[in-house]
Amino acid sequence: MSTREEARAILDLVGGDFARAVGIVQSQLDTLYTRAQVLTTLAGIVVTVTGFSGRLIASTNVFAQVLVIAGLAIVLLSAFYVIRNVMQIRWVTSQLSSDREATITDVLVRRDEKTRGLSVGGIILFAGLVLYFAAFALMLANPTPVPVPVR
Repeated sequence: MSTREEARAILDLVGGDFARAVGIVQSQLDTLYTRAQVLTTLAGIVVTVTGFSGRLIASTNVFAQVLVIAGLAIVLLSAFYVIRNVMQIRWVTSQLSSDREATITDVLVRRDEKTRGLSVGGIILFAGLVLYFAAFALMLANPTPVPVPVR
């Protein structure tokens, strides 16, 4: 179904009530923002964990150092990508026009762009997590006594 057809279907679903149609697409955008917040929060957790255990992981060997640095960099890239492509705010009311179907279509196009952005950001995050967890697994596979406190 094209976005134009989807816009027509939404307007038909609500009996032509434009305010309810806008509410439907706004709730879809809200869902995207919520999921983007979850993704960026996960990236923040990775940064926090690195602050506590990054040095310990990096002390395993050079390969672990490369993995943890690359993983962290890619995780941060995913957060930047999602903030840039999904979380930027553009008010639905700024897109209102006299052509109601065109307005709903424009918002749906933006929703689809943000959905793609969230998907790409999630893939980037996953790649960073894979590298990060590989470094962590390498550390666990090569246990060494740790002098306390770790500095």
